[in-house]
Amino acid sequence: MHKPLGALTETAPPPRLTGLAYRAWFLLVMVLVSASVVGERFMMVVMVEPIRKDLGLSDTAMAMVKDMAIVIVYVLAVIPLARLTDRWSKRKMVAIAAMIWSLAVVICGFAHGFTVMLVGRIGIGLGEGAFTPASQAWIADMSSVRQRATTIAIFLLGASLGNFAGPALGGWLAHTYGWRSAMMLAAIPGFVLVPIVWLTLHDVPPGFADGHVTRAEPTPFRETFRQLLAIRTLPPFILASACNALLTMGLVSWTPAFMQRSHGISAQVAGLEMGGALFIGSVLGHSLGGPLADALGRRDLRWYVWILMIGGLCSALIGLLILRGPASAVFPLLGLSLMIGGLSAAPMIAVVTGLARAESRSTAVAVTMVVINVVGLGGGPLLVGLLSDALRPSYGEASLGVAMQAMLVVGIPSTVLAWMASRHCRADFARSGGWDRTRQPPLAAP
Repeated sequence: MHKPLGALTETAPPPRLTGLAYRAWFLLVMVLVSASVVGERFMMVVMVEPIRKDLGLSDTAMAMVKDMAIVIVYVLAVIPLARLTDRWSKRKMVAIAAMIWSLAVVICGFAHGFTVMLVGRIGIGLGEGAFTPASQAWIADMSSVRQRATTIAIFLLGASLGNFAGPALGGWLAHTYGWRSAMMLAAIPGFVLVPIVWLTLHDVPPGFADGHVTRAEPTPFRETFRQLLAIRTLPPFILASACNALLTMGLVSWTPAFMQRSHGISAQVAGLEMGGALFIGSVLGHSLGGPLADALGRRDLRWYVWILMIGGLCSALIGLLILRGPASAVFPLLGLSLMIGGLSAAPMIAVVTGLARAESRSTAVAVTMVVINVVGLGGGPLLVGLLSDALRPSYGEASLGVAMQAMLVVGIPSTVLAWMASRHCRADFARSGGWDRTRQPPLAAP
């Protein structure tokens, strides 16, 4: 008979959380590190033309180095790196990840052909694959369960900052100094953050902020995966999150092209307005989602899942208004959709890290990110493109809009899956420990 969740931990006196000043510093550094990797990844979107012309690359080659190389390496590397993190040091993994992607950006700056550029972008994907599970598990270990979603929401602001700063600063640097110099300058923040992480932050034991410290060794991956599947909330919850990502990315990745084909809006205007919608929507969604989930979760823990369920359904309905409404409403509605979808980001991570065993949190995050990347980030744009090509003989240039509307049907299984997860979440929360505790670990003096 398998032991119940949490049975492999040794209960010790509740550990004392580190002082407020240190925890604020820890979170600030993690936000900056997150902004660094996201910014360095996405700055290339504004350098496509100068890089393509300078290196003599085709659009297919540019697509490979810009996006596909990172996604493939991330999906392949994130689970092995998460397993290593569960056995090793989250602090060292984050610092090494920042070093890897910073060096990779420098390699991109020295590239004079496809191969070197590809190697550089692979390095960025490798660094991101090392950073994501380590950072989210580390934050979960550092934040008490009742404030975890709020803490994660603050951390996610780093991604919003990177999404904005990467293209904005990258475009200005490339225009002013050239794309190679822009790459070199963009690598500086990562190199600065490496010693800051290594020297000023410290590891804590798994389960530190939950009021107990686990002393069990991480289990083999097959057993860990079986344990995750046995938590009845997680499989439908993760699939619902992936469906929401598919819906969101299907809209976001094709909206500029939709605006050009269906409304005659120029690429420059569409890009500017979409950038503002992405930034404002993601910042508001990520900022509000965590505190909202923590506040509502004190009344009923199912709100951590219900926010995801409501968000998927609302995003699908708003997507229908985007595709059938006037051009002037498209980007404001897209920003609203991103805000509503973003509300579930912090609760999602809080649920995954809170239900998984403390010693396997990095692996749980990695499995979740693989599913979301494969189904959502990879499947959404591809599904819309395939449908649009298939419908073109019947609808002509309007085929893209029809394909995007058809993709909104994904909101139905997303809602159903989230509802299924909500049926089991309270029992799973109770078994995982910490969620129903009235007394949190005492705070140490700053």
